[in-house]
Amino acid sequence: MFVPRDLWRRSLGSKAELGRLLLRRGLASLADAPPSLPPFDHRPRPYKGMLGEEILQKRKTFLGPSLFYYYQKPLNIVEGKMQYLYDENENRYLDAFAGIVTVSCGHCHPDVVNAVVEQTKLLQHTTTIYLHHAIVEFAEALASKMPGNLKVIFFKFFSSL
Repeated sequence: MFVPRDLWRRSLGSKAELGRLLLRRGLASLADAPPSLPPFDHRPRPYKGMLGEEILQKRKTFLGPSLFYYYQKPLNIVEGKMQYLYDENENRYLDAFAGIVTVSCGHCHPDVVNAVVEQTKLLQHTTTIYLHHAIVEFAEALASKMPGNLKVIFFKFFSSL
């Protein structure tokens, strides 16, 4: 079943609030039985790391308030596979937020994982002050798809840390 995106976003993790919003919108049948995910052939590894409550406390202690989360009780996401994420209790979630890469190929796509492993076996990191064929091959492939004189590619390199 489909639940309008604005209702999920506005509920921010509160089942009671989501139920009230669904009732107001005339979608009472969804309030009683939330949508379920289709079967998926993946079982996450048992998680043995730090639990979400401890992470949240350490986050409040050691990280600045500019790092925020969207939920009243944030999820401790410990594994991803294709379009799904798993929490510390092996609950599965559809990744509706995604990120730049996961929008196009999902989490831990086997082809992407294999390409990363093979590249890491050769060269894990370098900088643009050295020559490497991959960046010009990628730029050339992108430029070939662009219209008119749009043939120069600018890459923004960043790190999440």
